[in-house]
Amino acid sequence: MKKLLACALAAVMVLSMSAVAFADETEAAAEGTAVSQNARVNWRDEDLTVYKDMTIKVGYAPATMNNPFWLAVEDGVKEAAEKAGANVEVIEVSGEADQALINEGINNLLADGIDVLLAAPADVAAAESAFKAANDAGVPVVNFDTPVDEGENGGYGDLAATIIASDNYNAGYVCGADVATKFEGQHCKILVAHSPRATSCTRRYAGFFAALDEAGADYEIVQEVDGWGDREKSLNAVAPALVADPDIDVIFAINDPSAMGCYDAVEQATVELEKDIKIYGVDGNPDIKVMIKNGQVEGTGSQSPNTLGFDSMVAAFKLLSGEEVEHKIDVDTFLITAENVDEFGTDGWQ
Repeated sequence: MKKLLACALAAVMVLSMSAVAFADETEAAAEGTAVSQNARVNWRDEDLTVYKDMTIKVGYAPATMNNPFWLAVEDGVKEAAEKAGANVEVIEVSGEADQALINEGINNLLADGIDVLLAAPADVAAAESAFKAANDAGVPVVNFDTPVDEGENGGYGDLAATIIASDNYNAGYVCGADVATKFEGQHCKILVAHSPRATSCTRRYAGFFAALDEAGADYEIVQEVDGWGDREKSLNAVAPALVADPDIDVIFAINDPSAMGCYDAVEQATVELEKDIKIYGVDGNPDIKVMIKNGQVEGTGSQSPNTLGFDSMVAAFKLLSGEEVEHKIDVDTFLITAENVDEFGTDGWQ
């Protein structure tokens, strides 16, 4: 039996959008429909030197430049450019998760003149005006990581030339499936460190609990807190939650920085914790893989930011060359635990 306990009214209001996404995803799973029917590509095997004569100014506008994930995506962009041998200038927009500042930076780039915009909004709803401005300027938008075609009223996917994103639902699903296996026949108390503003995070949340439900797991969500996908904010949000409920079994964090903050909260707990808490994150960054290897974190639903960036740059080449590109492309996600972390290494992204 599943029960929702100890959630303050403010937290319920903040997290309500995730509940909608959760309901939509689990309904699809219950009906036996595929959660993702988007295209997959393997552009690394293509001869990109066909684009070597191109000169391109690329606007790179991720949610923030403070997360190493976005730096790894940019590395993938540059890798594709180098493989093509093209003259590519990548110009960063850094708004530190403030979409208004990101929009301002995008508008400045459009005024200065760019050929293509690679964008992963910090706030999907607030980014629509920037996507419209790019369209009005005749600049194609490659929307990566955070799809803009979801949410209220179906989003605004028509403003993106293509949408390239990790299979975030599956990233949460593989974590939930691991919890279901490890707690088979046991009651499991779960704390969630969420960040419900981002569609990618609500999909991870939905996938996590869909896996538990499909397995018939006996669990309860003891608390949901808003960690903002940030290590320090997650520490500050989870610390009091552990005081209120010291018998947590599992913490599911919607990204790795948040999972690291959850670990900090467990280590600094001011009360005696009753159990060895299993912490899960999403991303697969090098630091979390070290923590998994050291037994500090249980697992992460991993993605490849390098592939996200590489595919986004190849899509830009193709679009600017007049080639047809699938409108929605998924990049695979998978689980990393202590059992397979050595296969991926801990000194870089996979």
